[in-house]
Amino acid sequence: MFTGIIESEGTILELTKKGNDIALTISYDQKIFDDVRDGDSISVNGICLTIEQFSKDKLKFHLSMESISKVAKFTLDQKVNLERSLKLNDRISGHFVFGHVDGIALIENIEKLNDCEKWDVKVPSNLNKYIAKKGSISLNGVSLTINSIENDVLSVNLIPYTLSHTTFQYNKIGESLNIEIDMLARYVESINNN
Repeated sequence: MFTGIIESEGTILELTKKGNDIALTISYDQKIFDDVRDGDSISVNGICLTIEQFSKDKLKFHLSMESISKVAKFTLDQKVNLERSLKLNDRISGHFVFGHVDGIALIENIEKLNDCEKWDVKVPSNLNKYIAKKGSISLNGVSLTINSIENDVLSVNLIPYTLSHTTFQYNKIGESLNIEIDMLARYVESINNN
């Protein structure tokens, strides 16, 4: 489990096909991630992945065919958001993010608002029932508050800190993002259907 507050950026160094799966190697900042070990869960652009091997400056992961089919495509040299799993005695500054991606969203518009940016993001229509104004959403692992949702397009504001401390600073209109809905909304919907 994660909070959606990004700790560091990494860069994809290797993508190696292994049958239908992919071996993924990512650089990381050892000063920030000074306590990682094999078997730890790390959020990589919002995807909960298990460290198969780590070295001084590299993390190695294995993506199964199931994971690959659900998430935005990775590319060499791509910058990715990284977050270690939540410790039970930590503050929860964002919201509970599980790293279980629900779909792929598309950036439709980016509007500069002084030092901030307003993003309009098209989401899969089957997720609309879980998205509420002023609710929480995770985009590429970043916990954000929803300004509005209309016709499968949600709107979020990105403050300067978020823009400078996440890979959002590199994104452009038309690019894909991993989306995870708020787990509380999923549970409420599940209770209502039973």
